Amino acid sequence: MKISLWEDTENEKQDILNLTKKTFGDVDIAKTVYFDWQYRDSPYGKAVVLLSRDTDSNNVLVGIHSLIPLKLIVDGEIITSSVCCNVQIHPDYRKKHIFSNLLSSVPESALSNNINSFFGIPNDNSFKAFINHGSIEITRLPLLIKPIKLSEYFGSPIKQILKPFDIFWKNTDTFPEIKELHGNFDDSFENLARKTSKRVSVTNIRTKEFLNWRYKNHPTQKYKIFTLKLNNELIGYIITKIHYIGKKKIGVILDYMVDSDYNDKIQLQSLIHNVISDFWKHDVSIAITTSRNGLLENKLLRRCGFFITPSFLKPVSLHFIVQTYDNDAHHAKLKKFNNWFFVFGDYDVF
Repeated sequence: MKISLWEDTENEKQDILNLTKKTFGDVDIAKTVYFDWQYRDSPYGKAVVLLSRDTDSNNVLVGIHSLIPLKLIVDGEIITSSVCCNVQIHPDYRKKHIFSNLLSSVPESALSNNINSFFGIPNDNSFKAFINHGSIEITRLPLLIKPIKLSEYFGSPIKQILKPFDIFWKNTDTFPEIKELHGNFDDSFENLARKTSKRVSVTNIRTKEFLNWRYKNHPTQKYKIFTLKLNNELIGYIITKIHYIGKKKIGVILDYMVDSDYNDKIQLQSLIHNVISDFWKHDVSIAITTSRNGLLENKLLRRCGFFITPSFLKPVSLHFIVQTYDNDAHHAKLKKFNNWFFVFGDYDVF
């Protein structure tokens, strides 16, 4: 086996897409437009992609591991980090230590591209391999959940039994001060993110370029962005999408950020209530998000009826891992989850 770095050629691109289809089927990340968006178009540079090829079988691509560069604000300083994702091993080459060999090659490849750390949310199958190669699990992400139209989650006859009880979760309130953003993200979002970075140690930097790339330019997903402005100043926003599991509609809150200096917390909650109303209108069964304890956003979500799902009910483990390649004090901050402001939108789960 030979491991090499992706050189951004069209032949390599096609090899990667072919492997993705063999590994995962006809999913978003197997689409050309998604590949270009994620690997080539990020405002923070092209992806670092490690390729494993079988030199004894016409150099066929049998495994890949990817790092998508991004910027973090750590105690006011901007550092280059990355998110690891899209691990793929050819079905015919599993249990041949290919993933382990890829992971062993990550540090050198990352450092040569000025990437000194990464974080990710590996599945249970790959989690142990990451830990064996130096990553640490800093938490299992809390999954906050709220029933919307719970009956919609089930098929008959349970759906019919539960339908009369949906009224207990009903929320159709609307708030005229909350507007849906149809244009691009602007400087006001950067200003709010800068304020938030002063109350936490670690946050993904939210420049308007990054937000537009992540949410407005995404080639396969459609998001809703709701804003709360007073006197033309942005004091909060919330970003959502509807995710389908079969025919079930799951409402996902990808990002929720508010100005902690603003005193009217009820008004800040109105962003959440507005989203719940929108989910209700679209027959969403349940809403999910992640937000750590200690954050104002977590407190407001709980006040609006979100609660932490017990571990035994979580559909996936949501391991949150971090790996750093030096002893820099900024990188040490990454290893404690209580330092982070982290949302689903900071990792391309949805």
